[in-house]
Amino acid sequence: MQFLRERLGLIALASVVAILLLYSLRLANEARDPRYAPLPLSYSQHRLGAKGLARLLERNGYEVRSLKRTFRHLPKDADLLIIFPPPFTFTTPSSLYTEQDAEYLDQWLQDGGRAILLSGDARLPESLREDALRRLPIAPFPAERFLEAHPAVPAPWLEGVRTVRMGDQRVSLSPRETRWVPLLHTGGVVKGALWYYGEGVVFECADWQWLANEHLRDADNGAFILAVVRKLVPNGGVIYFDDAGQGDLTQTREARGFWSIAPAGVRIAFAHLMLLTIIVMYSVGKRFGLPRYTPPRAPALSEYVDALAGVYERAGSAQPALETVLDDIRRRLCRRLGLPAGATLLQLIQSLPADSPLRDALAQAHQAVQNPNLAPEAAVRLLQQLESLIEYIN
Repeated sequence: MQFLRERLGLIALASVVAILLLYSLRLANEARDPRYAPLPLSYSQHRLGAKGLARLLERNGYEVRSLKRTFRHLPKDADLLIIFPPPFTFTTPSSLYTEQDAEYLDQWLQDGGRAILLSGDARLPESLREDALRRLPIAPFPAERFLEAHPAVPAPWLEGVRTVRMGDQRVSLSPRETRWVPLLHTGGVVKGALWYYGEGVVFECADWQWLANEHLRDADNGAFILAVVRKLVPNGGVIYFDDAGQGDLTQTREARGFWSIAPAGVRIAFAHLMLLTIIVMYSVGKRFGLPRYTPPRAPALSEYVDALAGVYERAGSAQPALETVLDDIRRRLCRRLGLPAGATLLQLIQSLPADSPLRDALAQAHQAVQNPNLAPEAAVRLLQQLESLIEYIN
C-alpha cells in the first residue's frame, strides 16, 4: 500500500497513457480496415461499398472474386469484370497501370470478355476511354440529387423492371460507332447502354451510386443489375470486382524499413510506448549522469560493542572482551582529554572530577575487569552505560 501511495501519480499517468494508446489503436484499426472504407470494394460494408452487390450475385449462382492486381493479371477464368470509378486522390492506383494493362483489357474484350463499366479513367484502353470526361463519372463522388431512370427498350429479359433510382452525376451517354443499344433513359437522356465491343459486350452506365449498399434496394435497382448480369453471363460463371482500382492493389515491390511497412496503428502504438518508457524511467528515479559521492559511515560504538560482545559471549570470555573494549575506550578518552597515550585506566579515572558520572562508570568497569566470573550481561550493561556517557560528553 505504501508503494502505491508513493507512486499514485505515476500509476494514474500510466493508466491515462494506456487508455489513449488503446483508443488510438482502435481508431487506427477502423481507419485502415477496408471493410468500412467509403469505396465500392466488393467486401466493403460501408454505405458506398459494393458488398451488397457481391452477395446478390453469389445468391444467384455466380462466383464472386476480388481482383487485387492490374488488368494484365486478370485470370483466364474471368467471365465478367466490374469496374467502378477509382478514388480521386493524389495516390491514385492509375499511376501503377501501364499501357500493357490497357492492351490486355482491350484484347480480352475483343476476344469475348464481358464488362460492366461505371467509370472513365486513364487506366482504360483508348477505345473505352474515348470522350470519358463527358460520358462517364471519373471519381466516386456521391451525388446529392437522384433521378428515376426507366428501361429504354421493351426487352423480354427486362420484364418486371420499371424504375431504376440512380444518382445524377451530370453526365450522359452518346452512341458509339459500333453497335450500341440504350437500356436506361431519364427523359430522353441515356444513362445505361449495351455496347458490343468486338466479340465482347460492355454495359456502361452514367452512375455507380445506385449499385452501392445504400441504394441497391431502392426501386428495381437490384433486379435490373441482376438482369444485365444474366444477359452478359447467362449460364453462371466467375465475376471479378476491380478492387485494385480502389486501392487494394497487391504489389510485388519490397517494402523498405520498419516505418514503411508498419500499419498506422503499429506506428502510433510504438510512439506511445516510447513516451511511456521515458516517463516510467524518469519517474521511478533512474539516475542519469555520474554517480554521486557518498561519504563512508562510521559505525556507532554500540554496534561495535554488540558485535564484539557476541563474539566473546559465544567463546565464554566476557572478561577479556570487556578488557579489550575498555582499553579502546581508554585510548580514545586520553586523546580527547589531552592525556598521554600510555596513561593507565587508573590514571584516567583519577584525572576526572570526583563528581563525574563517567568517573564512577569507569571505576565500576575497572572493578569488573578484576572479576574472573564476570557475566556477559553485566559487561554489556557497563559498556552501554559508558557509551551513553561518552556521547553525552561529545
